[in-house]
Amino acid sequence: MPPSASRSLSSWEAQIVLLRDHSALGPPIRFYLRRREQLLYLGVGGWNTVFGYAVWALIQYLLGTHLHYLIIVLLAWPVAVVNAYLGYRFIVFRSQGPIRREFPRFATVYVATLLVNLALLPVALAILPFNIYVIQALFTTVVVVLSYLSHKFFSFGGGRTELGSSTPDESFMEGGE
Repeated sequence: MPPSASRSLSSWEAQIVLLRDHSALGPPIRFYLRRREQLLYLGVGGWNTVFGYAVWALIQYLLGTHLHYLIIVLLAWPVAVVNAYLGYRFIVFRSQGPIRREFPRFATVYVATLLVNLALLPVALAILPFNIYVIQALFTTVVVVLSYLSHKFFSFGGGRTELGSSTPDESFMEGGE
């Protein structure tokens, strides 16, 4: 059973399950149902990338002449992490675990990426022919891709909603395509 099969469906997803055998709409619906978590992770990750980069860029633009760029990274980080946590918790992983346990684990994943960012940003600025905005955009994109497994198994590993016996897609999950 694919990883996305371990999540419950939202009300609109329960409705589209009814179209899984449609000749034209069936293949993309079945693909979505099989890869729901990964597709939502990419969508929320894309939003997080845009949001986090925008927060950082705004602070960099407003305070860049007064503060060192690494301080600006540290100022933007908590805003971006809270935004990411909310998206991943409620939209992607649909966790119902205790926030007291999940958020510190979630933040730990991002502390690691923050430390790498703080260490590599000065090096990248010194050796790459790009400005700080391009380098930070590249780094932020890489973080989205690499953090999926950390969040799936570490941050939200125990608090996700499981499928119940009355879930509309149960026969699809058991019967395959």
